[in-house]
Amino acid sequence: MEKAKAALGLIVLLVFAVSIVGAYPTPNPGQTIVTKPNPQMFAPFINIISIKIAPAAPGNSEPVTAGVKVQSAIKKEDICGLDASNFKLETITVPPGGAAVVIKNVYATSSTAVNQPVDCNFWLELEPTSFQGTQYTWLTGTYTLKLYYLKDGQQIADKTFSFRV
Repeated sequence: MEKAKAALGLIVLLVFAVSIVGAYPTPNPGQTIVTKPNPQMFAPFINIISIKIAPAAPGNSEPVTAGVKVQSAIKKEDICGLDASNFKLETITVPPGGAAVVIKNVYATSSTAVNQPVDCNFWLELEPTSFQGTQYTWLTGTYTLKLYYLKDGQQIADKTFSFRV
């Protein structure tokens, strides 16, 4: 009886092993199996360096300025030469009755020393949207936004951040 159970158990294991081996094709000798890397592992990332609220205040539409740096994921190097076409903003939340926020200007920050090259940090001027000639104003409260880094029109990275006016 014990031998029969052992033999049955061995048969079950063999069937299981054959089903596993049959599920995965074995490569031919010399064949290289290439798996596609996860693009998120190599995607650049966005750092929000600073947010300057003033001179923005409730009731005006003066810009909030966000300091931004985009870095490559592999070499941790700054990505330079960006402009407005490389950024897109999505408004997540605003104070009740508040307007969406848009990017007014994007410009590279300059070095602090005279006659030095421009560095790879960027200032984004953010303001409430306008509609049919009406410029909306800031309201008291928290604004939560998602900033996208675009390359060749493709969304490559994003960063969610908040500030309070």
